[in-house]
Amino acid sequence: MESLLDVSQLQGGAPRLHLEDVDLALVVREAVSRSEDAAARAGCLLVLSPLEPTPGRWDAARLSQVMTHLLSNAMKFGPGKPVEVALESGRDVATLMVKDHGIGIAPGRLESLFRRFERAVPVRHYGGLGLGLYRLRRIVEAHGGGVSVDSTPGAGATFRVRLPREGPPAVRD
Repeated sequence: MESLLDVSQLQGGAPRLHLEDVDLALVVREAVSRSEDAAARAGCLLVLSPLEPTPGRWDAARLSQVMTHLLSNAMKFGPGKPVEVALESGRDVATLMVKDHGIGIAPGRLESLFRRFERAVPVRHYGGLGLGLYRLRRIVEAHGGGVSVDSTPGAGATFRVRLPREGPPAVRD
């Protein structure tokens, strides 16, 4: 049912954001904490780098979805291996990083990975509709940010989410 809701939400424009003053470090800590049971089931150790307060103008619920999806993917594609989480707090931009040590992504798949219904691996092995990273990218872009991935097949992937601390350009005062 949630997958059908995701598909219907993607037919409209950019995701609606409820912007407020948010500490991204708190959002990250909470998402990691909520993911501990899933990580234990997957045999993954969640390694959270020390986080300094990272205030910004964001939608906490949407960024929690982004963080949860990145953690879920990392555990799904790297079961039994650590998942590293870090947050860099720059003056104007915050950068969230989630690194797994799983199967990695073939170089030819990186470009299309964030498109709707695109998948890096066959559905028969990992399931899903191929909407998660598309939806994630839409949320990040609605915040005025960007998402990228670096990967080596067989050695994992590192996702980076960059977010302007002042929020999306269209709604800045």
